[in-house]
Amino acid sequence: MLLVMTDQPPDSVEVPLSSLSELAVDCWRLERRAAAEESASLARHVARRLGKFLAERGLTVVDLTGQPYDPGLAVEVLDVVGEGGGAQVVGEMVAPVVLWRGRVVRHGQVIVERS
Repeated sequence: MLLVMTDQPPDSVEVPLSSLSELAVDCWRLERRAAAEESASLARHVARRLGKFLAERGLTVVDLTGQPYDPGLAVEVLDVVGEGGGAQVVGEMVAPVVLWRGRVVRHGQVIVERS
């Protein structure tokens, strides 16, 4: 079977910002997983290329792990662990905050630890 293309493919396509922000979260997850595994050089390479692609389009991810928790952060708290009444910190990022040109387009998801 012979396929004949009559039209040239477009130079660009429109992609919803929400789709790019989902890709940014998946890229972040891939990068974290690859960093945890010694034999994941291909995964690190793919994550870097995806990260560069997204950055060129104005998207960045913010990982708040270890930062003091503040109710004004652009995050959804999934759980609070620890019994202390002291300082609260972001103990784990389940999903990062995604910014487009410095504006929040997707809230992060965190687990807060009390000390």
